[in-house]
Amino acid sequence: MSALREVSNLTNQTSIDVKQRQATRLISTGILNLGTYRSLQRSGAPSRVCPSRAHFHALDGNSATEVTQSVASPPSFHFRADVRHARDPIYCTELIDDITEMFLEREQQAVRRFNEGTAAQINNASQLYAYYASPHCLQYQPEVNEKMRMILIDWLIDVHLKFKLHPETMYLTVNLIDRYLSCINTKYNAMLYVPRSQLQLVGVCAMLLAAKYEEIWPPELKECVHISANTFTREEIIKMERNICAALSFRLTVPTPYPFVSRVLTLLKEEDFLGLNSDEDTRHQQFSLLRHATGFFLEHALLDYKCLQFTPSQIGNAAVFLALVTIYMKYSAGMENISGGGRRLWSLSLQDYTKSELSDFSGCAEVILEFVSYVPTTKYQAVRRKYNSTRHGEVSKLMMPNQLPTH
Repeated sequence: MSALREVSNLTNQTSIDVKQRQATRLISTGILNLGTYRSLQRSGAPSRVCPSRAHFHALDGNSATEVTQSVASPPSFHFRADVRHARDPIYCTELIDDITEMFLEREQQAVRRFNEGTAAQINNASQLYAYYASPHCLQYQPEVNEKMRMILIDWLIDVHLKFKLHPETMYLTVNLIDRYLSCINTKYNAMLYVPRSQLQLVGVCAMLLAAKYEEIWPPELKECVHISANTFTREEIIKMERNICAALSFRLTVPTPYPFVSRVLTLLKEEDFLGLNSDEDTRHQQFSLLRHATGFFLEHALLDYKCLQFTPSQIGNAAVFLALVTIYMKYSAGMENISGGGRRLWSLSLQDYTKSELSDFSGCAEVILEFVSYVPTTKYQAVRRKYNSTRHGEVSKLMMPNQLPTH
């Protein structure tokens, strides 16, 4: 496992744009003709590729007027961001609160199982770890330790970047790995555990499963074989993929830090979240940097085994708060206004939405910040390399806080 980075085909290779490859294949086979589709869009002719909502209402006997009236009357929303995005289906403003509440309820269910001792009454490991992993999952893995887990995830971050996958795919990948390690270990069967030689295979298959769940165009099996330098065969990947699904009872809809962070950032967008009375262009720059800085802290949390003791919402809130402090230090004179009781970065509106005060996740923020300061002393620099680029805001070059404000 120590040679995992060497046993891969990541170096000296251009990024694999899976989406472009698949689109090219569809065009060449005649399944999708982008030119025809675009000409139809310009001419205003109806497209059979994406039927409108009016088509479905027409099937029910509703008139176009009824459709227009139903779309033109969005429900009232509590947050200004939801009002702005009421007509944009991408933001799911009518459902987002229910989705977030569902994720929080699943978190609380898992926490109650551990805290109330009901875990001992559950015989099925996949039911116990239905949503996220045990914070002691490596305690029962005789051949896998924290360092090896860190090496694996560090490598997978490079793979994720090489495949140009969506951010949520990476968070689901780590969730699947840790839950699999929680289910397949000597706690439940003395002869059942993940061998060191199979850990990279677990990681590759977890990313493939996550990509199938999150991506439109997931990587192909031959690309997964190639990225591991032919260490594993196509048949071994299929078998391990099946083993992971069976061990987790096919539960892939789970809370990760990403949806919590995504929602909070949506609420902060176009707001003067630093309270510096910045102009509109500066606020856009600040938000872009905030988004990248949040990802920077989140991906460090993925690497840190100690972060398994926290819930996904705690990790998400901690990452946003650390990013707010970091960006505030860049655009203000320092932290004097915060430490002195002036500016409140974790605002009342953030408390209202997240239902969390700073004290609820300050311990998590301190653990992440400590790990961020530790990583430069190691040779596992995938996150820092990624966020050292202009594409990701050069966050690695920013001055990090050495202490956190109390509000």
